[in-house]
Amino acid sequence: MTPNRRSKSSKNSDVRPIFLALFLAAALAGADGAQAAPARQSAVVREVLTGDTIRLAGGKTLRYIGVVSPPLQSKIPLVRVYGENALNRNRQLVAGKTVQVEWDSQIRDERNNFLAYVFLEDGTFVNEELLKSGDGRWKPTPPNARYAARLRQADLGARRGKLGLWKEEPENPFIKSEYIGDKNTKIYYYPTSPELERIPQSYLVTFASRVDAKAAGFKPCPTCREENREMES
Repeated sequence: MTPNRRSKSSKNSDVRPIFLALFLAAALAGADGAQAAPARQSAVVREVLTGDTIRLAGGKTLRYIGVVSPPLQSKIPLVRVYGENALNRNRQLVAGKTVQVEWDSQIRDERNNFLAYVFLEDGTFVNEELLKSGDGRWKPTPPNARYAARLRQADLGARRGKLGLWKEEPENPFIKSEYIGDKNTKIYYYPTSPELERIPQSYLVTFASRVDAKAAGFKPCPTCREENREMES
């Protein structure tokens, strides 16, 4: 054997990091560097699974960054209705279509699903459309924050217009048990509070309940009047 000949597995191990680095660089930066628009990748939607999740033609599942739709299997009838509405809206938008997938810093979630922003070929921003119609609610998803301000505005617009799942606010059972805190001030807010508009994305943290927020040393927002809402069941 020639001394400097390397095995096939060794060559593959050398190539994989290079390929991954090139792939991420293209996906996150674009060919022209930091000022260029983020690169997008074409994909076909094979199946719409929920209001915030799709299956691509290759069999991989993809979740929309910044959007959480009501669960289809909830024990609460009203939440199931919201979930079906979100599923139908998502189908109207993307079922069977070729879409443009845009990545951010984190490309997979804890369940190994892809995380991405999805655009139709006419430029429609699917993540944003679902929030605009009230068929999902915005949720901070750090480190993926490229469109956080835009998505938050879409969410607040639907809330103010009482669209979709926001019709029943503040009694809405889908949104009643989540609170968002400001790590800088140690104040927590009802998830649809307008006060959240002025807080930088990097300062936000999510709690499942008021109890969790208080246990972490956070105080309630004085304008939220949460004690009078009796949001906890």
